[in-house]
Amino acid sequence: MSIPLLLANQVNAVVYLIPLLAVISLVYNATRYEIPQVIIQRSIRFFFTAIIIMGGLMTLLAILSWNL
Repeated sequence: MSIPLLLANQVNAVVYLIPLLAVISLVYNATRYEIPQVIIQRSIRFFFTAIIIMGGLMTLLAILSWNL
């Protein structure tokens, strides 16, 4: 299999994670708070925190599996 095809398959999975994470953060914060302004502020904060954590985990896993 060629390298561009492998990268294309991986990119598709990551592209679906971003809207999924946005929906999860909105629903999670909507169940905790009632004021729309607070829901949006907390959702944005949760979204970026989760992106940073997932990016850190992906980096860590990439480093650990570098020469496997």
